[in-house]
Amino acid sequence: MGKFDGYLLLSDFDGTLSHDEKEFLPDGTKIYRKAISPENCDAIRYFQSEGGLFTLATGRPFHWLKQWDEFFVPNTYIVSFNGAYICDADGKDVLFSRAMDRDFLQKAEEIWKACPDLEWVHFHSVTESVMIKKGEPLSSARLPASVYKMVFYAHKEQSDDYAARIATLLDDRFISMRSWINGIEVQMKGAGKGDAIPRLKKHLGDRARVAIAVGDYENDVDMIRSADIGYAVDNAVPVLKAVADRFTVSNRQSAIAKIIEELGRDC
Repeated sequence: MGKFDGYLLLSDFDGTLSHDEKEFLPDGTKIYRKAISPENCDAIRYFQSEGGLFTLATGRPFHWLKQWDEFFVPNTYIVSFNGAYICDADGKDVLFSRAMDRDFLQKAEEIWKACPDLEWVHFHSVTESVMIKKGEPLSSARLPASVYKMVFYAHKEQSDDYAARIATLLDDRFISMRSWINGIEVQMKGAGKGDAIPRLKKHLGDRARVAIAVGDYENDVDMIRSADIGYAVDNAVPVLKAVADRFTVSNRQSAIAKIIEELGRDC
């Protein structure tokens, strides 16, 4: 029996498990890259060695996470596209899949017209992403057969207005949310991070008696509500902190390691 038997820990990636680090190129150009602290990686491996299930609930596609295999490997299903696609780390065992209805492009056209200063929209499938920039007709895009979400880029000063405007344009089949200040995401209702938790708990049974979720932004809100224990990192937006059960340090202070330490004291 491991200390964390029956525990399922789901973490958002950007702004929660990872943090941004500055790097200067030889020509002096400043770039930002994603980083995961050694403390987080060690804590995840310890959690897993003691019977816990650790995974990610992210807006990103599951295969994007393969680049982090040397740091950590989820030992249960990955929640990708904010819950619209749930599969194992190799993508071979698909627990849940909900692509967008066929009229999604019509909705995108309505949004495009109502929010004329959007810089671009990404259409995401399991294997590829197609970008359409401002001024380009959406009808010209060669889109994949199955699109799981649309991401619209709004400038910071227009983000609140456009996020509200997009929400009013959607019928009750769709949901919209922001995953960062500029990114307004649209996908099908019932395929969010919050919906993923009962799906995982039902499938995993006693291996996931207690679901713990950690996040930082609006697309994590339903997941925090749905979890048995919902954590907000210190850098989380106010709307997420308002629904959290517990609070922890910021993503720059190895938040996942701190949570696992706290859970260990509770066991």
